[in-house]
Amino acid sequence: MKTTTLLFTVLVCVFSFNCFAQRSSKSAPVIAATGNAHLQSNNTSDGNDLVIESYCVEETINMTFGRRVTRYEVSKLDMVNTYDLGPNNTRTVTPIYKKPKIKTVEVGMNSKAFVDSTKVVIKPVKVEVLAPSKKEKFVNINVVNTYEKIIDKGYKSLDMLKKVADKSYFDNDMETAAKYYAQLLEENTDLDSIYYYRYAQSLKESNQPEKANEMMILFESKNLANQVAKK
Repeated sequence: MKTTTLLFTVLVCVFSFNCFAQRSSKSAPVIAATGNAHLQSNNTSDGNDLVIESYCVEETINMTFGRRVTRYEVSKLDMVNTYDLGPNNTRTVTPIYKKPKIKTVEVGMNSKAFVDSTKVVIKPVKVEVLAPSKKEKFVNINVVNTYEKIIDKGYKSLDMLKKVADKSYFDNDMETAAKYYAQLLEENTDLDSIYYYRYAQSLKESNQPEKANEMMILFESKNLANQVAKK
């Protein structure tokens, strides 16, 4: 008889729990936990535009000299503690609602190709390309003019005097030629007869006929000596 009564009591409890689970699943989730736990619905949500974000769990332990309340928040029901709190102690689970996130979808707009009906004809332009002119990489130096400057500073040599005097002579600058032929004879009197002739012509053109005659005599004597020596 006791066994039958116990079995009947278990069946009634299971049937009652299943009925309660079916009714409560329509309004809020059910906690699969043991020990003095019940789900408290939030009346602020109408269930249309809000979703459950998390759950606030409040555990109340009644003691002889007061009570102890512990609160914590979980994101899922299966994270709620399931241990038995004991008689006269409660575990209350309250859902916390929030507005659902609106997903933004980027809609790509089809690009339209615009065709310009205005046609522009660009005529080719002729450009003349000129080759860059080549610059001379050398510098023309008048050596005779340089010799002349050196001689005027007091530095003399027979070769420099001959070149400077001959240049002036062939440039028809007789006064300058006479000047340097005179210096050449001062350095050396044993010169070719041609230098005496040129010196005589320079003196003649410079209005120095007497000295020009002397140089012509020297020229003839040297020229005659050269002819005799050749014979």
